[in-house]
Amino acid sequence: MGDHAGVPTAVVAVAAVGYAWWVTGLEPFSALATVAVVGGGAAATVLGRLLLPPRPAVGGVATVDLAVWAVVVAALVALQLTAWASEPRTDHPTLSSLANDALDPRPLQAAAVALWLAGAAWLGRR
Repeated sequence: MGDHAGVPTAVVAVAAVGYAWWVTGLEPFSALATVAVVGGGAAATVLGRLLLPPRPAVGGVATVDLAVWAVVVAALVALQLTAWASEPRTDHPTLSSLANDALDPRPLQAAAVALWLAGAAWLGRR
């Protein structure tokens, strides 16, 4: 008969892209959209745990690596909050408003949701 090992992966990928397209058609910031994004991420995490191969064993996280990431996250949060609190908003766009403008076309929004689902599945691996 033939090797069909890639069929489940293709089916999951097509389903994820279809789901991402559906999510981007929902009213932004509605309860349904929030449930769809958070629920989709949770479902992708569970599917990643069940279907993806486990991660290779690695050592612990180095304190220096953790400190570098903490500084990057703190700088991004500070930038976001500073822009949010500054006036006029048109002269000080937030990171989220820049992302909204960049992801305005629906195909780009759907691609971002598909990447969100893929990232959640990847994080769900053991």
